[in-house]
Amino acid sequence: GRETLVVSLGCGPGGWLQMSCFPETPAKLDWVGWCKANPHIVSLGAGAFAGTTSESLLFPLDSLKTRLQSRRGFYQSGGFRGVYRGVGTAICAAAPASAIFFSTYETTKRNLTPYDHTHSVLGYCSIGLLSSILGELAAGVYRVPMDLVKQRQQAGHGKSLSEIARGLRSTHSSIFFASYLASFMRDILHSSLQFPMYEYLKLALARWRRASGRDETDGLPTWQAASCGSVAGVFSAVCTTPLDLLRTRLNLRGSHEDCTVGRRPSPPALALLREEVLDVYRNRGVRGFFAGGLCRAAWMGLGGFIFLGSFELAKKHLLGEGATAIVDPTLDAAAPSP
Repeated sequence: GRETLVVSLGCGPGGWLQMSCFPETPAKLDWVGWCKANPHIVSLGAGAFAGTTSESLLFPLDSLKTRLQSRRGFYQSGGFRGVYRGVGTAICAAAPASAIFFSTYETTKRNLTPYDHTHSVLGYCSIGLLSSILGELAAGVYRVPMDLVKQRQQAGHGKSLSEIARGLRSTHSSIFFASYLASFMRDILHSSLQFPMYEYLKLALARWRRASGRDETDGLPTWQAASCGSVAGVFSAVCTTPLDLLRTRLNLRGSHEDCTVGRRPSPPALALLREEVLDVYRNRGVRGFFAGGLCRAAWMGLGGFIFLGSFELAKKHLLGEGATAIVDPTLDAAAPSP
C-alpha cells in the first residue's frame, strides 16, 4: 500500500520521494507535507522573512534611537539625515539571525512541550521563556558583530564600509567582549519578557474567543497574534532600554575620538560596562539610561506586530494552515491558572 511503500523506501510521509512515487498527489499537498515533516526548515524560512520585513520597514526608528543614545549627541551623529544609512548591513544581519533564533525557539518549544504534564499556563509560558533564551544565545553569536557595524554606520562613524572595517580592526578586544555581554543581557531579558507574554496573550485571547463563541478552533487570526506581539514588544522594550543604551555606547566606542587603542590599554569588559554606567549617571542621571526609549518602544511595538505577525503568517502559509496562529490546543479553558 501507499504507507508500506513509503516506509520501505525509508521516507517519512510527505517526503520528497513520496511525491515522485505518487504523482497523483497534488503538488501543493506534497509541499505542505514536506514542510510539516521538516518544521525546522519552516522556522528558518519564516524567521528570515520576518526579520527582513521588520528591519526594512522600521530601520529609520532604529537609526534615530542609535543617534539619541550616542555619546556624541543626536545632531552630531546625523540627526534626521540619512536614516537608512546601514540598512544593507541590518538586513544581512536580520535574516540569518532571525532564522537562527526562530529555528532554535520553535525546535526547543516543540521538544519540551511533551514533558509539560501539567498543561498549565505557567508551564506553557515557562517553555516559551527557556526557548527564547536559547534562541537569543544562538542568534547573538552572529548578530552582535553585525550590529556593531550597523550602529557605527548609523552614527556616521566612517564615510564608507571599508573605513568602518578599518576602525573595527583597531578596536580593542575588550570592547567587543563588553558589547557581547551587554547585548546578551539585553536580548535575554528582552526575550524573557516578550515571548512568555506573547504566548500568554495569545492563549488568553484564544480562550476568550472560544468562551464567547466567536471561534471554535484553536487558532487566532494573524493580525490578533501580531497585536499580542506588539503589546509584549512595547513592554519589554521599555524595561530593557538601559541595557540597550549601554550596548549602543559600547558599540560606538573605539572609533574616532573615543578610540583609546594605541594610547593606553583598554580596561576589561566588566570595567568598561561599569565606566559607561557611571558616565551616564554623572552626566544625565537616571533619566539618561532611558535615552531613545520612546523610539525604541515605538520600534519594538511596531516591530512586534510586523516581526511576529510576519513569522506567523509565513509559517502558517508554508504549513498550509491559512492566516491563523495556532495556540496549543491542550491548554483548554479548563486549564488551571498559574
